[in-house]
Amino acid sequence: MEKMWADIYHKLVEIYDIKAVKFSLDVLKILIIAFIGIKFADFLIYRFYKLYSKSKIQLPQRKIDTLTSLTKNAVRYIIYFLAGASILKLFNIDMTSLLAVAGIGSLAIGFGAQNLVKDMISGFFIIFEDQFSVGDYVTINGISGTVEEIGLRVTKIRGFSDGLHIIPNGEIKMVTNLTKDSMMAVVNIAFPIDEDVDKIIEGLQEICEEVKKSRDDLIEGPTVLGITDMQDSKLVIMVYAKTQPMQKWAVERDIRYRVKKMFDQKNISFPYPRTTVILSEKKTN
Repeated sequence: MEKMWADIYHKLVEIYDIKAVKFSLDVLKILIIAFIGIKFADFLIYRFYKLYSKSKIQLPQRKIDTLTSLTKNAVRYIIYFLAGASILKLFNIDMTSLLAVAGIGSLAIGFGAQNLVKDMISGFFIIFEDQFSVGDYVTINGISGTVEEIGLRVTKIRGFSDGLHIIPNGEIKMVTNLTKDSMMAVVNIAFPIDEDVDKIIEGLQEICEEVKKSRDDLIEGPTVLGITDMQDSKLVIMVYAKTQPMQKWAVERDIRYRVKKMFDQKNISFPYPRTTVILSEKKTN
């Protein structure tokens, strides 16, 4: 009797081991297929956009990089879902009933998922309307920086000195893209009101000619606009130039440096607050 039960036990163990091994191999096979599918899809997506960039209808490289990254992420999510569904099927879990349960659950979390859906829809519009791309310098909701990543849910921009900003796409209300078109470099030069205006304007015009000859990132100017402000102790002259994208600050720094040297050479002082005190003596009888 004991021998019979021992034989039954060993057979059950053997059957269990065979099923466990088969199940493990099936899961491993699904994971391997998913991994190969992701790599193959990445290759096809890369080749597609590579060929598209050489077609007659060309997109900017930044736009192509953004679309490539987004398409790869979307395909990966689809493959992950299919692989997960296949593994669940090995457990004899019916996807139809699972989706039904998920549908009931979605009613409970529907209100909480509104922001997620809003972020994803906004992400699609940002990308396909070409509002900005990876590598652009933008100002979003008052935060300025370089776009590092555009996802379906969030956009990441890095400022010069204040770290990485992660902004939900649904919260993006206003975007200023400083990379799309030309930029205006504006420099206001202040000097004391009693200085020779003609001498200063002549010096600024010479600086404009020097800057124009020495730089290749200018589209127009620089030009001396003239006196734009008059205050108690100083006058202000504006110099402006139209520059290529992202060159505004370099041009402004160059002009300020040359203005300082010109002021030193011509012995022109910079304005400072002045107070005039008049002393009078009272005559006494």
